[in-house]
Amino acid sequence: MNSAGPTVWFAAASLMVCAAAPGILSGRAQQQPTFRSEINAVVVDASVRDRSRRAVTNLRPADFVVIDNGVPQDVDNVSYGKLPIDVTVALDVSYSVTGVVLERLRRAVGQLMRELRREDRLKLILFNMHVTRIVDFTTDADAVDRAIRTATAGGATALLDAISTALVSASAPDRRQLIVFFTDGNDSISVTAPDTLTMVAQRTRGTLTFVMPSLINRRPASSATSGASRQVSLRPLAPVLSAIAAETGGTVLPVDEGTDLAGAFTRVLDDFRSAYVLYYNPRGVDRGGYHRLEVRVKREGATVQARRGYWF
Repeated sequence: MNSAGPTVWFAAASLMVCAAAPGILSGRAQQQPTFRSEINAVVVDASVRDRSRRAVTNLRPADFVVIDNGVPQDVDNVSYGKLPIDVTVALDVSYSVTGVVLERLRRAVGQLMRELRREDRLKLILFNMHVTRIVDFTTDADAVDRAIRTATAGGATALLDAISTALVSASAPDRRQLIVFFTDGNDSISVTAPDTLTMVAQRTRGTLTFVMPSLINRRPASSATSGASRQVSLRPLAPVLSAIAAETGGTVLPVDEGTDLAGAFTRVLDDFRSAYVLYYNPRGVDRGGYHRLEVRVKREGATVQARRGYWF
């Protein structure tokens, strides 16, 4: 495949074969999939925040420090708020999702669609023991709303399989890619191993974020304490999901029963929209293999969130 313009191309077709074949994903196949990439320039999404978590704007290429496999790179160009966004929303509709939660998700996704700009698009994936792409990239809010209204919760959860499918689904290279999962973090049936999923995440451009209900444990009052204490924790699979999200520059956003899901989804989109897109041509590094990335800015107190690497 020949590419035009500053774009990282990944072998999405090979990855889709990997996602569709349980034997490959679980390591039972005799042959491992081959991944290839063609690169004109490396493209990195980078969110820059100050100490108050506000977006830092008006940065130029010279304000960024990019380290590629230990070698400093010159950033050739930056883009801010210019590229259209493709948002993939994946909703857990397994037995653990009640009708009330599904209705809250319907309203949240509806609000998210209203936050999209004219050139942005949304794709809807519903999953339990199966992974179904209900609505492909669209601007039709009614079609998305109908798909969620007719969904029925039930069945086991193939969370890791769903993540793999979402990551490798075809998307336009000239659009930014945000993937948002709503899940309780449980998985009861997937054939995809976490290590395989990490490998998939490293080879795709999408930024992966999880909106995940937290577990709330309450300790009753005793004679030695006054009042009750409240401890919030995440599901056992949360550390795996957090690590995979971090590979892509994403994160895990915990929510509880009182959280406004529409507000949570909008926050994820706003944070993604306010990120920079960096372009640079790798210099002084060998072609081939996985390249670790470190992205910083020359602003005191500013922090950067970006993907951790790419395959050359």
